[in-house]
Amino acid sequence: MRALINRGLILALTLISVAGCQRAEEAASLKELKRAHAGTLDIVLLSGEETLRQGKDSFVLEFRGPDGQLVDVGTVRLNATMTMPGMSPMFGESAVKATATKGRYEVTSDLGMAGTWRLSVEWNGPAGRGSATLPGTVL
Repeated sequence: MRALINRGLILALTLISVAGCQRAEEAASLKELKRAHAGTLDIVLLSGEETLRQGKDSFVLEFRGPDGQLVDVGTVRLNATMTMPGMSPMFGESAVKATATKGRYEVTSDLGMAGTWRLSVEWNGPAGRGSATLPGTVL
């Protein structure tokens, strides 16, 4: 019985270790595209690509405190707009979902045109309420 418990414990620790390594590898493969500062927070836009992509795409937003550590900001919303001279602005679609890592949020988007988009980020939660704007170059 004791050997069975030990094997189960070893298996559980191995699975936890592998999952942790995968998350670390995923974060390490992301490139910082933009950074904005709001109050005591840095809002960092990260992607596995060199730019955001036209059409359906996904990227990551991180919220970092003065010490560089991730900060849980609670509920996050993102609005994407592109100004067009002589026309109404174009709106992109986006959905933000918290990840298992507090302070890191996955964004899925659908930005219909290449160019510079204005990404307006708002949050409300444990770190207070705030907002910031990031330019996002879409190719």
